[in-house]
Amino acid sequence: MKTRLPATATAPPADAAQGPDALVMDGVRVSLPSGRGPLRIIRDATFRVRRGEVVALAGESGSGKSTSILAALRLLPPGARVDGSIVLDGQDVLATPRREMRRLRASRARLIFQDPWRSLHPMKRIGAQLVESARTADPSLSKKAAAELAEAMLARVGIPDPASRMASYPHEISGGQSQRIVIAMALVARPSVLFCDEPTTALDVTTQAQILELLRELNRDLGLSIVIATHDLDVITDLADRLVVMYAGEVVESGPTAEVLARPRHPYTFSLLRAAPGAQTGGRLHAIEGRPPGPAEDVPGCAFAARCPSAEDVCVSAHPAPREVVPGRITACLRAEGYGPIGGTP
Repeated sequence: MKTRLPATATAPPADAAQGPDALVMDGVRVSLPSGRGPLRIIRDATFRVRRGEVVALAGESGSGKSTSILAALRLLPPGARVDGSIVLDGQDVLATPRREMRRLRASRARLIFQDPWRSLHPMKRIGAQLVESARTADPSLSKKAAAELAEAMLARVGIPDPASRMASYPHEISGGQSQRIVIAMALVARPSVLFCDEPTTALDVTTQAQILELLRELNRDLGLSIVIATHDLDVITDLADRLVVMYAGEVVESGPTAEVLARPRHPYTFSLLRAAPGAQTGGRLHAIEGRPPGPAEDVPGCAFAARCPSAEDVCVSAHPAPREVVPGRITACLRAEGYGPIGGTP
């Protein structure tokens, strides 16, 4: 049975959905300095997350999905250059003073890391860490009110006997419970946007499913906007409303998740789906040959051309701009209309 949330942790008001988008990234480019010149980590990222929506950023390691999240929260390393526009919960991220940005991250936008231990102090009790998180987001909260909120959130994310667990140390809990506690630590701030960077990678399959179901419940019950980065398309099949596929620092395809998975409009998405374990037939592994271009490489045409089995001469020289091929479906491919359902051929 679900624990009823306290009054301070109820879902957003009905008119919240009429507010600004949770996240808008427009023409975002991220580069890092190096001895070989600038490293282009994000070459072009344009997508939006509507209020109360779950959006998944998918792609291989190095595709730019995690960097997109860090750019949205302005958590990139020193020296990083960011161009374009990022608006988070109605606030211009690149124009916001550093102190105000810290307040935004403490309250309205929270990040869940892949490794929950990265967010938990090994020498502090769970309860103390949740209380600190709640009072950082809202300094007007008393310690008692923050502790009550923390206990309620532990119950909400499925931690048994939350009152006792408040007194535990991180080393006394399992990996699955640790990730639930980290989610509770974010929820005590009552954020409007939750970023999740590969939040289930370190968990077993059963626990993964439970965490994903919890995220969907939080989205549904609290109206929480969620951005989740993953390399595993199976993870987001029943979770994400929309899917944004990234390759070599670019958004190459986006649209409603079910539609993208059923009928990909970009050859990289097609190849990614064929390479998934669930798509194997006859025991044969469908690998994507080659490698993505490195961040120091200059790519005049399509970044996927060198690995694409259907590339033509024009693909190597002409950079395909993202375009809407059918209502709600964006792709950056010159042959977008030529790709059929998975199981067929490009």
